[in-house]
Amino acid sequence: MPHVETVIESTPVSWFPETVLEPRPLPGYPSDAVSPCQWLSTEAAFADTGGLVSGNELAELIRSRCRLRQASEPVALVARWISFKNVVSLDSPWGLMLPVFQFDLPRAAIHPGVLLVLSELKGVLDDAELALWFVTPNEWLQEARPVEGLNSHLSAVRQAARTDRFVALGG
Repeated sequence: MPHVETVIESTPVSWFPETVLEPRPLPGYPSDAVSPCQWLSTEAAFADTGGLVSGNELAELIRSRCRLRQASEPVALVARWISFKNVVSLDSPWGLMLPVFQFDLPRAAIHPGVLLVLSELKGVLDDAELALWFVTPNEWLQEARPVEGLNSHLSAVRQAARTDRFVALGG
């Protein structure tokens, strides 16, 4: 990820002029978008689940870790996953990012549990909400994070997704 610099502006105050610094938007960066500083907390939420990677980084991971021949064009594979919305992605100050937890890299595939959960929540949550849903403690899972149960308690995670869909739709 690129180096992030905080741009600050001096605002004098009567008790000690020239020392109070207030953050302002980065030059050329939309003021209503998530700033690089805000993005760091989102990125931290995925740190222990494999982190976040760009599409190109994911393609390189697939190329280096996949044991199957059909992964000869990982860039095209990743592009298809993203364009068909078969994966969770997040807009970041540096472009589209993908949580690594959702991939079975040795097979060049999407984790089957992720596909099942996405089928429950697609269209109900936006991209950022959907990504964060996986790494946020969930009351239907006794405060466990859904990502932690994708392998061992998939039916409970899927039921939590159904329940959250029902709640989100006001049902």
